[in-house]
Amino acid sequence: MATPSFYHPSLDEQDSIVNLSAAEASHAVSARRLKVGHKVRLFDGLGLVAYGELSTAARRTVAVSIKSFERLEKPNKRLTIAVASPKGDRQKNMLDMLTQLGVSDIIPLSCEYSITKFNDKVREKWQRVVIEAAKQSQNPFLPIIHKNISLNDLISDTSKTVLVANAGGQSILELNFPLEELIVVVGPEGGFSDAEFDLFENSTITSIALGGHILRTEAAAVAAAAQFNVFKL
Repeated sequence: MATPSFYHPSLDEQDSIVNLSAAEASHAVSARRLKVGHKVRLFDGLGLVAYGELSTAARRTVAVSIKSFERLEKPNKRLTIAVASPKGDRQKNMLDMLTQLGVSDIIPLSCEYSITKFNDKVREKWQRVVIEAAKQSQNPFLPIIHKNISLNDLISDTSKTVLVANAGGQSILELNFPLEELIVVVGPEGGFSDAEFDLFENSTITSIALGGHILRTEAAAVAAAAQFNVFKL
């Protein structure tokens, strides 16, 4: 069984005792039923991981005695998913799986046919979801949740390679140019408009196919991340 993992954004390699936040303490004691002496793993979401054991275990006060640290380097190949937000619980499912698959950045995208609105409250919810997913999957790096951006601004403001998920495209595994810093654009349920397809064409953006069927937004985002992981190998 994996060592229980908890998020501590201010983790420092000089720490000998770490007090968990009230929310993480409650999770440790109430949800995980941990007691003094239980071994735990802490992470800051930026690659620093600490290993220790509980020295105090109360409902809202949990202290961890640190035994060792590990500093992990960010992967050389990094994937950003720029995605039109799906509806309801499908957002949570998408974020959970993208975090498990190690996506480095998630950009909420405004498209002509977008239905779901993205705001600061939604962004906070997304952040909570990726933290829980990182804890479960023991991913030491939290994906960065960016502010909402228009498709045009995304394409004009980045120097990274941009690909667009489109059933008529080629496999990501068949691409023959460097993909160290990659953005995959995933559109809304209604697809991209003619003007947006013109934008892709005028910007010479390559289309990639993610399967043999038309995928929902969240399925396309996850499929892109899974295929990128195969590419990294």
